[in-house]
Amino acid sequence: MRTPIQRGGALSALTSIRFFAALTVALSHFTQLGLLNLPTAFLSFVDGGRPAVSLFFVLSGFILTYTYHGSLNVDGASRFYVARFARIYPVMLLSLLIAMPVSIYVLRTGNDALLLGWYSLKSHAYEPLLASLVAQLFLLTGWFPFATINQPWNGPAWSISCEAFFYAIFPWLLRKLGAKSLGKVALICAAVWILQGIWILFVAHYMPIARKGFVISQFPLTHLSEFVMGVGSGLYFIRARAIGHASHGFGVMLISISLVAISLLAVYQPVKPAYYLESPFFAALITGLALLERPVLGLLNARALVMLGEASFSLYLIHIPLAHMMQIAGLSPDRGWVALMIVVGASILVFHQFEEPLRKWIRYGIVSKRPEPASAASRSA
Repeated sequence: MRTPIQRGGALSALTSIRFFAALTVALSHFTQLGLLNLPTAFLSFVDGGRPAVSLFFVLSGFILTYTYHGSLNVDGASRFYVARFARIYPVMLLSLLIAMPVSIYVLRTGNDALLLGWYSLKSHAYEPLLASLVAQLFLLTGWFPFATINQPWNGPAWSISCEAFFYAIFPWLLRKLGAKSLGKVALICAAVWILQGIWILFVAHYMPIARKGFVISQFPLTHLSEFVMGVGSGLYFIRARAIGHASHGFGVMLISISLVAISLLAVYQPVKPAYYLESPFFAALITGLALLERPVLGLLNARALVMLGEASFSLYLIHIPLAHMMQIAGLSPDRGWVALMIVVGASILVFHQFEEPLRKWIRYGIVSKRPEPASAASRSA
């Protein structure tokens, strides 16, 4: 029998890849904003950062399953929802506070070019700005396929509305899938993925052109299959480890195949959007990394990279508001890499001084007196 993988032992690599995903999104947005001058080949390869967000959704399903599979029925869903709120809402609120002076500046100066370029709004924009703020505060942005709702304040917040939806259904989804055999779970994941493809085709052909891009890229239901595949991958990993079938060699094979497949799909993109065909390989990559019993690439287990991975959520949410602030301050495009380093540094500061302390305070100060668990799973979830 193979040596079982210790709980938390595989999560360093999974935490590290979060940084690469968040960095891909930031590089894409900085290029689109004119702060960086990366080649169009790069933007094409990463498809504007959209596949990186899909990787986040798959990883979210995997980590939540790994973290809560044995405790959700014991502790109840209420504790889970408090933990999810503590995980995402403080930084989400902080990102809106950072975006506040940007919005005030754009409105008060009457800069219609910035208002249109950054927020997809024209003059007299107070009503749509307020509607967008309300949607973001209630984590509903992705449900409104309108640029005037999605773009103002903090554009990447649309993905948080997807996460909030996934969190809402996760206890039910884990209970349903957890009661089925791995074969049935695999069939359900495949069926949901096929339905996603049919839905994307329907939207691409029959949705008005002004709406279909948002529905394909940002609508929560469009991305549900990615989260489901993450849950399915998590269940496979848990059961394989429990019966001693968690193979390091199989993990290396999954990683190798998935990296080659993702790279080829990113280059040739036989189907648009690119994330659709890539997402099953994201699930394979995550499963492969979790199956590793020892580091294959020491880079992914380096403490510095793990720290960046822990701060990736902050990086993802604050990079656009901070980029706007630096542009207002007059940072020239030839100093875009300085701006990026400032944002990365700020994300680490936010994680250590705001995100993590506030998360612990909400989970274990307000709600419970139980001590904070030390496992990496609880930090990644």
